[in-house]
Amino acid sequence: MDKSRQPHQRVSLAGMHIDRTSAVPLHLQIAAHIRVGILRGLFPAGTQFLGSREIARQLGCSRTVVLTAWDLLYAEGYLQSTPRGSVMVASVVVPHAEPPSAAPPAAAPAHMSKRWQSLLGLDYETNWPSVFAPGAPDISTFPFKEWSRLLRQSWQNPREQECLDLASEGHPRLRSEIANFLGSVRGLVCSPEEVVVTSGTSGALDFCSRMILDPGDEVWVEEPGFIEARWALTAAGAKLVPIPVDDKGLVVSEGIRRAPRAKLVVVTPSHQYPLGVSMHLERRLELLDWANKNEVWVIEDDYNSEFRHQDSMIASLRSLDREGRVIYFGTFSKIMMPNLRLGYMVANRRFIEGFSKGRARIDVHTSGIGQLALAEFMREGHLLRHLRGMRRIYASRRKALIDAIAALMPDDLSVSSAVTGLHLVALFTDAMQARMSDREAAEILKQAGIHLQPLSQNFLEAPTRQGLVFGYGRLRTEDAAPLLARIAGRIGSGRGDTASEPAKSSRTVRTIKRG
Repeated sequence: MDKSRQPHQRVSLAGMHIDRTSAVPLHLQIAAHIRVGILRGLFPAGTQFLGSREIARQLGCSRTVVLTAWDLLYAEGYLQSTPRGSVMVASVVVPHAEPPSAAPPAAAPAHMSKRWQSLLGLDYETNWPSVFAPGAPDISTFPFKEWSRLLRQSWQNPREQECLDLASEGHPRLRSEIANFLGSVRGLVCSPEEVVVTSGTSGALDFCSRMILDPGDEVWVEEPGFIEARWALTAAGAKLVPIPVDDKGLVVSEGIRRAPRAKLVVVTPSHQYPLGVSMHLERRLELLDWANKNEVWVIEDDYNSEFRHQDSMIASLRSLDREGRVIYFGTFSKIMMPNLRLGYMVANRRFIEGFSKGRARIDVHTSGIGQLALAEFMREGHLLRHLRGMRRIYASRRKALIDAIAALMPDDLSVSSAVTGLHLVALFTDAMQARMSDREAAEILKQAGIHLQPLSQNFLEAPTRQGLVFGYGRLRTEDAAPLLARIAGRIGSGRGDTASEPAKSSRTVRTIKRG
């Protein structure tokens, strides 16, 4: 690129290299290339780019990929539109430290592997300081009195053996209580010998990825999907193959078409993240039939399934499995508290044996400090009582949020009718999407102190839907309408009037039916 280029000249990206083997999505690679060029002065203010169709042709990608990259840079303030509809570098770019490139640098640090570089290149914001944080539970009503009592009792006069190393599978008493819990709450019949105590689902996925996969092995992941799961898979060197999710869940036929030789499938069938759909029975049976015939492992992340606010509980995928191909993940982070860092995995005994032997050589076992107390907490019934109470609280908060969206932004957002979990997705209407992208909306709200996750952030490829992800675990019922009024005042179609409009409970929410 020539620094002497005049600002009015139209430039192309023909010299840019796209790494199609990278886990970093193409639109993030393009955005990073333009962003770095602007910050280094290679694209001066006023520089105009060729049209999106021409750039897409030069790079060999779809026009949607280019438009998605531009949407991101619009939201960040690097680009702006001209009166004739062209795209140019913004007249005023606020100086700040150069952000990390989405793609690995040309001269990577010697101590970082390519897998680690790919992991760091995945663009995703975490630990949001927001009442709308997806999946974040409310701990204000947790029975800490009983929990602290059981912790004291467990460690006041412990037996010597309790202070030594545990079996890598976890404490036998806790494994037994988990098996009982799954039978009563999820209808999943399993023995304690099929249960392993883990450091949450992320820790379990990390170990399973390394146990099952060799670098370069293909893995089906949901599109859009749970970004945190993709981190562990990327670190294991997997080749992620995004498989679309529709109103019936994972499109199994498309997965077979795209990656028929995949070694692993990672799926959230009971409550898909982020869309919230439940996988229909025919899709579940289709997935199990293909996995059994091709000796493919299926990891079932039973995401937030304990919090189902209507109808009966949906049976787990593992409960349909007759060949032992499904590995079931669960966690206490959402039911109790995130920093407890205790979860569980259920699999056939042969898999558990190999898993435990390998884990004993790497990690030894999950911390035993809370395992005994948790076993007693479950045995005395405190966990089930807390779970029942939180179901009622979360259902009330979910309803208040849906009512507020219906009253204040009916022409902007269509709310998914998913009835499980601690979050919901509000998809953009056509009119809303014509005004702005979800990343632009999230950036506008962030500047106002409201943090919401844009739905498009959960796509590996160019996003096919736009929307916002609303967590409601920490949202107080009485705060739903005032917060939605602030959001409507910032991004709603009636910005001038909506901010002060009271919630009208008589208005009916616009929903999209989800399995």
